[in-house]
Amino acid sequence: MSVETPDRLLLRRLPLPARLVLSAFLISVGIGYVSALVQLHFQHAKPGNAVPTPEDAARIYHGVEGARPISQIERLLEADPSLEFSGTGQMRTAFSSKSKGWEAAVANRMQKDEIDEKKAEELLTTERDVQRQSMLAWIRAGAKKSEWEKNAFVLPPEIDTKHLPAQYMIKEGNKTAVKIQLLFENRCSTCHNPKGEASEFPLVNFEKDIRPRVTPEAGAGNGAMSLTKLAQTTHVHLLGFSMLYGMTGLILAFSSYPCWLKVILCPLPLVAQVIDISCWWLARIDPMFAHVIMITGGIVALSLVSQIILSLLDMYQAMGKVVVLLMLGIGGAGMTYGYFKVVVPYLEKEAVPNGVQK
Repeated sequence: MSVETPDRLLLRRLPLPARLVLSAFLISVGIGYVSALVQLHFQHAKPGNAVPTPEDAARIYHGVEGARPISQIERLLEADPSLEFSGTGQMRTAFSSKSKGWEAAVANRMQKDEIDEKKAEELLTTERDVQRQSMLAWIRAGAKKSEWEKNAFVLPPEIDTKHLPAQYMIKEGNKTAVKIQLLFENRCSTCHNPKGEASEFPLVNFEKDIRPRVTPEAGAGNGAMSLTKLAQTTHVHLLGFSMLYGMTGLILAFSSYPCWLKVILCPLPLVAQVIDISCWWLARIDPMFAHVIMITGGIVALSLVSQIILSLLDMYQAMGKVVVLLMLGIGGAGMTYGYFKVVVPYLEKEAVPNGVQK
C-alpha cells in the first residue's frame, strides 16, 4: 500500500524563505561532514592516507596483538610526529619543534657552538629525544610517587645519557638519574598549567594531574582505544550526528519521490550509524568488525550525500533545479581541483618522514 504525502507538506510547496533555510542547512551539513573527514584524517589516518584504512580501524578499536596497555602520556609521546599536535594525535613534538622557546633554543645553540641552523636543530632534537625517552622510561617503570617527590629517577642502561643536558642529571655512584619533576615542568607544564595554553589539562599536581595520565587507560589493552574515550566518542556521535541525520532524513521524507525510495533512504544513515558504532565495540572482541566499520561508514556517507542532493533538487521547479545543479557542479569541480592541487600534494609530503624527499 502506498502512502501519498499531502501536497501542502511537499518541500516544493513550502514558502521560498523556508526552502532557502532548508537548502542552506543541507549544504552546511554536507560541508560539516567533509570537515569531519578532515578531522578523521588527522586523528586516525596514517601519514599519506586520506582516511584510516581497515588496518587502522583494527588497531584503533581492537589494538595490536601482543601489545601491552599504555597510558595516555605514553601513547602521545610515542605517536607518529606527523599526526595532529593534540591530545588525540601526538605530543611527541612538544619536546622539539612545538616546544616553547624552540626557535630561541636553536639560535642559542647556533651561537654557542658556532654552527649553522640545520646542525643546531639536529643536535637539539637529539638532546630533546633523550629527554622524551627518559620520561617514557619513568612511566614504563611504574611512575612511582617517591621518585617524583625525590625528583630523581635512575635511568635504565639503554638511555644514552651522554646527550642528556646536565641540568636534568643527577649522578648516583655509577648510575645516572634524571630530574623527572624538572622534565615535566620544562616540557609539559609550560602549557599544561592553570594559566597556560592547555589549562584545561593541567600537568602540575602528581596525584590529581600526573598519576591518572601515566596509568594505563582502562580497557586499553593491546593499545586499543580506552573504554573511557570510546564511551565518550559513542555519546558524541550518537547524539550529535543522529540529530543531523534525523533532520536530513525528515527533509527528504517530505519530498515528492516514490514512497519506497524514501522508506529506504530516509532512515538509512541513522541505521548505518548505529551499526557502525556497534562495530566499534564489537571490534574490541574480534578485529573482523573493524573491517565492517569501513563499509558502514561508506554507507553513511553515500546515503547522506544522496539525501542532500535529492532534497535540494526536489525543493525547486525547473529553473531552481538548474541553479542547484549548477551550484553542485561548481562545488564538485572545486572539490576535485582542491583535492588534486592541495590534498594530494599534502598527503605525498606527509608520507615522507620529516619532509625529506626520497
